[in-house]
Amino acid sequence: MMKLKTAVLTLGLVGVVALTGCKNNVVYRELGYDSYRERDYITAAEHFQAAVDKKPSDYRSQYYLGVTMLQLDKPIPAQTPLEQALALRPDDPEWTPRIADSLAEAYFQQERYETLYGFLDNMIQNYNQSSVDFLRKAKYMGLLGDADGQKTALQKAAYFAPEGDTTPYLAIADFYISVNDTPNAIQALRYGYYVDSTSDEVKDRLRGLGIVPGPTIADAPPKPELID
Repeated sequence: MMKLKTAVLTLGLVGVVALTGCKNNVVYRELGYDSYRERDYITAAEHFQAAVDKKPSDYRSQYYLGVTMLQLDKPIPAQTPLEQALALRPDDPEWTPRIADSLAEAYFQQERYETLYGFLDNMIQNYNQSSVDFLRKAKYMGLLGDADGQKTALQKAAYFAPEGDTTPYLAIADFYISVNDTPNAIQALRYGYYVDSTSDEVKDRLRGLGIVPGPTIADAPPKPELID
């Protein structure tokens, strides 16, 4: 009986050693997720770095390492893993926009504005005029005080938006509110209501501006030839 207990204990210890001594990138990444959720960003960064060291092609860990560095106000160390993640996932409908958003933020926080401008335009060109990429550009044009560039990017985002997507019209409304132009903000929301009359956010925003949503409010957005 004593020998059996000893054998079981030995096997258990061997298993523990194997688990703790041979962690792969997935184990480290999961540990990183846990720490990130707990907002323990220093520990999360250590785990994601370990995951990347184990497997440099792990784009998830590269991305989260970069995002965690941004949380730690370290945009320079954030840049490289985010660039690696984008190189590993250059054409993924789910991941590429997320990575690009964070990489743009890393450039912005470093005040590398020329690099940021070039990156934003490259993302637009690489994605054949995606609405999401124009919205990203509009965000940073606004942060850099380029109101004309922001407005143009928002108009292009609306032009290339998928059917039923009200996001650009909500962003255009925000832009006009920021410059105290309520009539044009309402007009943008009327376009959004036409695009999707079931959108609670559009309806709430209209009500907030004193407009009661209804069929007569809907207004088809213009589709001019591509804005220069």
